[in-house]
Amino acid sequence: MVTTLTISNFIFFYALQVTKRSLSSMPISKMSASLLSSSLAGAINVILTNPLWVASLRIIEGQHVNSNLWRVAKHIAKAEGVLQLWNGMLVSLLLVSNPAIQHFLYGQLRTWWLDKRKTKRTLTPLEAFFFGALAKTGATVVTYPLQRLQSKTRMNMSRPSSKLQATASNSDGNTSEVIEKPYDGTIDCLYKQLLRGGIPALFQGMNAKLIQTVLTAAFTFLTYEQTLTLVGWIYGALRNKHTREHV
Repeated sequence: MVTTLTISNFIFFYALQVTKRSLSSMPISKMSASLLSSSLAGAINVILTNPLWVASLRIIEGQHVNSNLWRVAKHIAKAEGVLQLWNGMLVSLLLVSNPAIQHFLYGQLRTWWLDKRKTKRTLTPLEAFFFGALAKTGATVVTYPLQRLQSKTRMNMSRPSSKLQATASNSDGNTSEVIEKPYDGTIDCLYKQLLRGGIPALFQGMNAKLIQTVLTAAFTFLTYEQTLTLVGWIYGALRNKHTREHV
């Protein structure tokens, strides 16, 4: 899970910076550019890392003990087909709204606070941690039902049914076991979740999710702000050195 999260964060933040620079020259508002760049970065991240998340969930569920991420992904592709690695990607693409909301809220909080303070153009580590946690909390509460459906559909692997189909016999006279999946797609998953527990079923386990993701996001934004500060300082030092050399 740590490996997957690290790779996912790297791809997302790299794609975010690239899309921000690409959109900076377009005649759109800063708010629209922020939402669009976050959405595009999220979509790129989903497409590239969905196989890693599918494999990670299989390991967490104990279906592949003592196996690393890459071996599990290879096994899934071989046993269930390559497309199984992108199972649940539709919901994941809808969940692009999560980082989009998260980074939009963080950007708005950051801009509001810096404009209000007017003394320093960067956030302190504590401020970055607090605003990152607040933004992630808002994004998680809004999109948690989709995250739950995503987890369910990613684990939606074929398994033997409890019933034996007596009529399905081969030439040797042996009966074959019916193979079925718990859910026939995302809509069926949503219907069955609502049928079993209503609206509260869609938010089951959210407290644990908040503890996990909010702390991770808070530390991520803290690191992000400090990295921006460091890169800005290095760039400024190099520019000053270049100017002095050409004076």
